[in-house]
Amino acid sequence: MDTATSERPPGGPVASAQRETYWPEIDGLRTIAVVSVLAFHLDRRLLGGGFIGVDIFFVISGYLITGLLIRGFEQGDSILRFYQRRIARIAPAAFLVVALTMMAADFVYSAQDFASVGAAGLAATLSFINIKLLFQGTYFQISPDAQPLIHYWSLAVEEQFYLVFPILLYFLMPAKRYLLICVLCLCAISYVACIVATPIAPIGAFYLLPTRAWELLAGASLAIAQQRHGIRLRWGVPIGLAALVISFVVVADAGFPGWIAILPVAGSTAVLAGIQSRRGAAQRFLAQPLMVFVGQRSYSLYLWHWPAFSLVDYHFYSSDAVLRLCLKALITVGGTLLSFHFVERPMRQWLNIRRHRLAAFGGFAIAALLLGVVGYDIRSTHYLTAEPNNIAAGGIAVNPAGRGWVVLLGDSQGAMYGYELASLARKLNFRLNIVSVAAGDELPGEPETQWPNVLRFLDDHKPDAPDAIILAEVWSSKLGDDDQGDVERGALESALSTLTSRTRRLLVLSQPPIAPPDATRERMRAGARPPFFESRQDAEDRLRANSIIRKLANEPIQVLDAAPYFLEADHSIKAIAGNGRLTYHDPHHLSDTGAALVLPAIELFIKQALNLPPSGAGD
Repeated sequence: MDTATSERPPGGPVASAQRETYWPEIDGLRTIAVVSVLAFHLDRRLLGGGFIGVDIFFVISGYLITGLLIRGFEQGDSILRFYQRRIARIAPAAFLVVALTMMAADFVYSAQDFASVGAAGLAATLSFINIKLLFQGTYFQISPDAQPLIHYWSLAVEEQFYLVFPILLYFLMPAKRYLLICVLCLCAISYVACIVATPIAPIGAFYLLPTRAWELLAGASLAIAQQRHGIRLRWGVPIGLAALVISFVVVADAGFPGWIAILPVAGSTAVLAGIQSRRGAAQRFLAQPLMVFVGQRSYSLYLWHWPAFSLVDYHFYSSDAVLRLCLKALITVGGTLLSFHFVERPMRQWLNIRRHRLAAFGGFAIAALLLGVVGYDIRSTHYLTAEPNNIAAGGIAVNPAGRGWVVLLGDSQGAMYGYELASLARKLNFRLNIVSVAAGDELPGEPETQWPNVLRFLDDHKPDAPDAIILAEVWSSKLGDDDQGDVERGALESALSTLTSRTRRLLVLSQPPIAPPDATRERMRAGARPPFFESRQDAEDRLRANSIIRKLANEPIQVLDAAPYFLEADHSIKAIAGNGRLTYHDPHHLSDTGAALVLPAIELFIKQALNLPPSGAGD
C-alpha cells in the first residue's frame, strides 16, 4: 500500500523550487490502484485482476520514497528525519482504523472471531501481520469477513522494507556510479526469489518481504535513474496504462505473484517514467480532478474499505445485497473523508514539523503500545485454548482464587466451550483450568497425544484433586466401527477410569451435529436459507460415536448429549440463534453463541459437583 507523498519525481538538475512540483498524474495512478482493489474486494467478478492494485502501490511507494530519501540525504537530513515523516504519514490514520475496527468487532463478532481481530490488531500495529498470516493455520475455517484487518499485510511489507532500505541507501549514496546497479541487482534477486518461491510456497511468496521487495525496488530504481541519469520514457504513460489494463484482465490470483507480476510492476514503472514527458491524453486522464481527488485520499480509502466490507458482510449476512452495498459505501466513504480531513492530513502536517520529532516518536510508541496491549488482551480473553507446552502446568487458569475446581479437557471440541466456561467460572466463583487444546490430542492411543502431560498436571495436584472434569472430543473421528478410529473403546474406557480416579465427577460432552456447508454467512449472503440438515454420513458417524459414549456412563461419569440443543423438530440444525448470530463457527465447531445454548446444562452439572445452590435458591 503506497503511503508516500506525491511530490515531484526526482529528475535532472532542476531548481530547488521545481523539485517540489506536484504531479497530479501520480494521484491519478493511485486512484487506479485503490479502485481496482475495492472492486476486487467488493466482488471479484467485477475485476478479476483488481488485487494488483497493491503491486501498483508498491511501485509508487518505492519511487516516491526513494526520491524523498535522496533529496533528504543530499540536503543533510538524517535517517531519523525520514522516520519522523514516515510516522507522520502512516501512523495516525492506520492506528485510528485499527482501534475503531477492534471496537466495532466487539459488538459484531463472535468471541473467537473477536479474538482473531485482537491478534490481527496487535500484528497490524507492530507491522508483522503478513508474517502472522503466513503462520495462521487452517484448522479452524476463518472466513474473509472475520478478518477485517487482513489488508494491513501490504503496509507491513512496506514498513519492513523501510526499516532496512533507507539505511542501505544512506551507505550506498557515496557510490554514485554504482548506486543504480546495486539497487537493480537487489531487485533482480528478489524477483528471482519470487518466481522460485511462488510454486513452492505460494502463501509465503505472496505475503513476505523477500519476494515482494522487488516491486518497491523497481520504483526505487526508476527514481535513482531519473535523479542520477535523467532517464525518461516518452510514451511511458500510455504504454504503462495499456499494460495495467492487460494485467487486470489476464492476471489471476492463483499462482500470484510469480513471474507474471512483472506485468503490473512494469506497467506502473512505465507510467511513472513517462509523466514528465509530453502531456498527452493519457496524462490528462490521470490528472482529471476526480482522479486526483480520489488519489489524494487513497490511503484512508484503502484503510477503511476492508473493515467496512467485512463488518457489514458479517453482521448483515442475511440481508439484501443492495442494503449491504449501501452500508459498505456509506461507511467506507464517510470513514475515508472524516479520517483524511480530520486525522490523516492535519496530523501529517503537525507531526512533520522538525521540532515535533519527539512528539512523533513518543506518540507512535505510546499508541503502538496501547493498541498492542489491547489486541493481546482481546486475543487472550476471548478464545481460550491451551498450548501443548503448558498443558502440564495447567493450561489457562481462570479465577484461580475461586472456591471449587473444574478442569476442561479435550481437543478443539473442548476448547470451543472455553470462553463460556470462563465466564461461568467468574460468575459462580470457581477455579477453572482450561487444558483442552485446539488441533491437539489428549486421549491415549492418539498420535502425538498430550495424555501424559494431562496426567502429569492432574497427578501434581492429587492432594487437591479437581471437583469436576469436563471432557469433549471429536468422537465421530475417534470412535469408529469395531477397531476403526484413533481411540479404541477399551482405551477410552481405561482413560475415563483414570480420570475418575482423579476427580469426584466427570462430565463427557457428546459431539454436536455437524453443520452442512450451506450454514455459513457466505452461503447465506449468496441466498442459502434454513432449514439446514446434517449430511447422512456425518449424522451416522456422530450417532454411532455418541452411542458408544452414552454406554460408558455410570455413577461418577455423566454424559451430556449436546444434539438436542441444535436440532429442531424436523431434525434440521439450529444454525441461527434467537439473537441473529450463528451458532456455529464452522461446520465442526460451535461459536460462543452455540456453546451458550449448552451452558445451562453444564452449569447445573458444575453446581451439583461443587455443592452450589441451584439457580434462584436463596434469592
